[in-house]
Amino acid sequence: MSSQDAACLNQRTRERGAHEGRDEMNLIELPLSSIADRYLDGRKTVVFTDEIFDRDLGQRVKRELAISGSDRYGLPTARDEDVLLACVQLASRQDFRSREVRFTRYELLKVLRWPDEGKSYQRLATALRRWKGVTIYSNRAFYDHAHKSWVNRDFGVLDNLYIYEREAAIGSTGQASSWLLWNEVLFASFQAGYLKRLDWDLYCRLTSPVAKRLYRLLDKRFFYGDEVVFDLHQLAHRKIRLSDRYNTAQIKRALLVGIRELEVLWDLRPLPAERRYVKQGRGHWGVVFQRRRVRPTKATLARQESQAADLTVELTRREIGPAMAAELVEKHSEVIIHKMVALFDWYSTRGQTKGPGFLVDSIRNPEKYRPPREFADNQQRDKRPDRVIKSSNRRSPTTVTVPSDAMEQSRDKAFQAFWQGLGPDRRVEFETAAVHGSSPLKRDGYLRLKSVGGPAFREYRQVILRDHFERSQNTKARPGMSRCG
Repeated sequence: MSSQDAACLNQRTRERGAHEGRDEMNLIELPLSSIADRYLDGRKTVVFTDEIFDRDLGQRVKRELAISGSDRYGLPTARDEDVLLACVQLASRQDFRSREVRFTRYELLKVLRWPDEGKSYQRLATALRRWKGVTIYSNRAFYDHAHKSWVNRDFGVLDNLYIYEREAAIGSTGQASSWLLWNEVLFASFQAGYLKRLDWDLYCRLTSPVAKRLYRLLDKRFFYGDEVVFDLHQLAHRKIRLSDRYNTAQIKRALLVGIRELEVLWDLRPLPAERRYVKQGRGHWGVVFQRRRVRPTKATLARQESQAADLTVELTRREIGPAMAAELVEKHSEVIIHKMVALFDWYSTRGQTKGPGFLVDSIRNPEKYRPPREFADNQQRDKRPDRVIKSSNRRSPTTVTVPSDAMEQSRDKAFQAFWQGLGPDRRVEFETAAVHGSSPLKRDGYLRLKSVGGPAFREYRQVILRDHFERSQNTKARPGMSRCG
């Protein structure tokens, strides 16, 4: 990645806000590091087994996850997990475009909020080398989101790692020299969108490793409801990775440290002990978590509505109906939608125009559509290429070229000059004719959203008015020719 590209990505990250991060789903459910900051018993391999219900087979199946560290660096610890997640944030800032992520250790320290001092650089290098030495042996334990299946596969976390010591000496965000290469299995999960949002600012403010791991797990599980109940021992040993030597009382005390921190800093509802821990039988306890519903601010609601409206408009511009566009935005990852829209546009620029059905299916089933290698290269060279979209009139396989930003501005300027010259009565007459003469898809979106208003309606109205203006200009320029479209 060039220094100019890196600067653009850093600017985009600042615009997003430092709090917006990403987390990988498998790493939430199957933590690869211990909850402590070191292994006291010197183990190099840990094995976890449990049972899950496989819907495809209709029965419970056993799964096993084995994590092995290198002889030199051993197994990852709680601080190493922070470093791994920070690397995920760096990959996210690059939109997961490449397995290779370039960085400086100074930059990584800033992501982690660690002090800029010698021991931090040493600790960071050790953590990265530790992850380079980790091997994962999965027997139905790692979920392959692209193929919607549990996978039996053995793989690492990082394939290659280059660390330059001189970066610690200069202590600046100069040219990124160090780099890492994600293992293809884990990176494929990133690209398949098996991700969720992570409040990175909150994560960095949490001090207890138990609180950090509980936060990631509960934030994922609360997506399905405001109450989650775990088996106490399963939660402690499989999800939080507390010592398997802990008895029930020790587990409760250890969990309480993280729970109290989340009750103060997050949305976890405080509960008395008798409601938090529920006895389910002899030697069996459940632990209850409830989310405290915080009423979002008007600014938050407006931002969410604006983001959803922008995505909906992008889909409707590509001949997807308003109702379907809204459904896709509601149910599917923003990352996947942006990626498939870019792929749809890329095919169009190469004369391989795809219909709206392709775009809908690719968003719903991204695993079916593996982008060509040229697509990634094209994304790096051109942030927003011209697009060619198939006409909605199936009997006339004409194409409509949607211009680039400069041409869009030129078209808008011509229309606005025309529009400003119309009086109020003439504007009403023109808009009525424009809606009547628009395509059924655009007319339907205009009529659906007229009573609601908002960015999506304004976009439909602008497109319909401008299209009618350009059709009328074309008719004047070519007298005697019938108007099509």
